[in-house]
Amino acid sequence: MKINDLRVGELIEETRKVHAKPGGGAIVILTANLAVNLGLMMDKNNWGDLEEKAKENRKVMEEISDLLTKCADDDIYYANLLIDQYKTKAPIDEKFYVDASKPQIRLNTLALKALEVLSFFLKYGKASTLADGEIANELIYNSIKSSEPTLKANLNETNYKYNIGEVLDEAYRLYQNNRNIIERRKA
Repeated sequence: MKINDLRVGELIEETRKVHAKPGGGAIVILTANLAVNLGLMMDKNNWGDLEEKAKENRKVMEEISDLLTKCADDDIYYANLLIDQYKTKAPIDEKFYVDASKPQIRLNTLALKALEVLSFFLKYGKASTLADGEIANELIYNSIKSSEPTLKANLNETNYKYNIGEVLDEAYRLYQNNRNIIERRKA
């Protein structure tokens, strides 16, 4: 199953099932992807001297969105492989836990970059869509925070090292920088 093959109604129906496919990890990634695109609502037709920077940042956000789409599909795939291992009731090789974590790790890398690029749109983008940019900032930041339970559950008993604390600290720094930009624009 590919998450983008589902219509919204199908996605909601699928998510409420006991054995949902997609599960929480893919939903978090999808949320981040929607937020990245919501941030692009602050784009405008005439950037003046900032035209080249705006094109570059839009391209980066679109690339992040494309990568998040693949990331959500990878999350579903690797989560299903891990679930299949649970069903065998045999000891599970840590590779399955690590593989199931990698889409969340990739999400965090991409979301950090999205928060960084979003600051440009928040600072210089259309004032009429500032609320959409603010929502994007909240959702992207909270997507990173929401990856933590899955990462801890999957990596807890492995030798794989991933410092979610550092990621959360950096996410908060970028998020707060964006909040400051938003507050200045509202003033």
